[in-house]
Amino acid sequence: MIIGGAEWNTLYTVKLLNKERYAPFLACGPQTGAEGSLIEATKALGVPVLIVPDLVREMHPIKDLKVIGQLIRLYRATKPDIVHTHASKAGIVGRLAAKMAGIPRIIHTVHGFAFTAPIPVWQKCLYIALERMAARCCDTLIFISSALIQEARRWKIGDPNQYVLIPSGIDLRVFRESPRFRTVKRQELSLNGEPIIGTIARIVKEKGYETLLQAACRLKEKGLPFVLVWVGDGPDRPHMEALARQLGLADRVIITGMRNDVEQWVGCFDVFALPTLWEGMGRVFLEAQAAGVPVVGTRVGGVPDVVVDGKTGFLVPPNDPDALSDALLRLLTDDQLRQTMSQAAKIFVDERFSVEGMVQAIEAVYDRA
Repeated sequence: MIIGGAEWNTLYTVKLLNKERYAPFLACGPQTGAEGSLIEATKALGVPVLIVPDLVREMHPIKDLKVIGQLIRLYRATKPDIVHTHASKAGIVGRLAAKMAGIPRIIHTVHGFAFTAPIPVWQKCLYIALERMAARCCDTLIFISSALIQEARRWKIGDPNQYVLIPSGIDLRVFRESPRFRTVKRQELSLNGEPIIGTIARIVKEKGYETLLQAACRLKEKGLPFVLVWVGDGPDRPHMEALARQLGLADRVIITGMRNDVEQWVGCFDVFALPTLWEGMGRVFLEAQAAGVPVVGTRVGGVPDVVVDGKTGFLVPPNDPDALSDALLRLLTDDQLRQTMSQAAKIFVDERFSVEGMVQAIEAVYDRA
């Protein structure tokens, strides 16, 4: 259960479900990574965690068939009334197994589609076929953004009558406290008064770190003082570090690695930037805005659902370092603009994206069983 948006969504769901009406347990694979894992956090809530030994993120035909068998046995032993799956891979095998085990109510939350990634055509066609088949095995498809609903309609995945839009929520109370850690975190980084461009994400190419570094290079060429702080880790970290050196940014880029206190880090940012190439929703944009940090994102996927362009931040095209650097320059050189966007961002997130509201909406779906 590697840390990511889908995993946080799942954790908050099992944490906040009304325990007088629901008795959740979590079945997941054993994988962890540089990004960290939420398995122990789930156990700490008193929620039973059942490890499915062969469930891995990557496609592996032999293991995947074994996983379906393992899940069928698990379902028959535990006899759940509802199976609620998350993510592409786990969602496909989980729904197929639940259907074969005769589970009465099957629900899936779509956080993204694997076929939107830059993959070979044959693999894309396979993923689309699998998503269509898995959709026929479930009663309800929950989408975290309107962009994902559009993708499902485009590729004829499921019946529109199955569709329910429930945006991912965040713990607003935690992120409202973020700004009070600003001084502590800046001291931890040995920074003085330099503005911080911050990011919290896995270090993988689809998060757009190459574009961000190229934009940072342009800001440096314009003589703008700043430090780029990337909170997170991932398989592409060596490449990111090498590119930073190549662009002459080694003294401007700090990679903290995986941290368990991201709610404290976001409060020390002056601007949050994530030029992602695709995002089902982008809960990290919500976290930054809840902390009162203006954001710069890309006009892709579900990001326009969570960033109001020109009001709570800016949206730019993907793979466009010039547009990204221009947006960052505007925010870093205009204190009044940052303050105005900060206030608008907090109000926007408070009104629409509480985790409590998300779980209440999920319970309403369960109640229709």
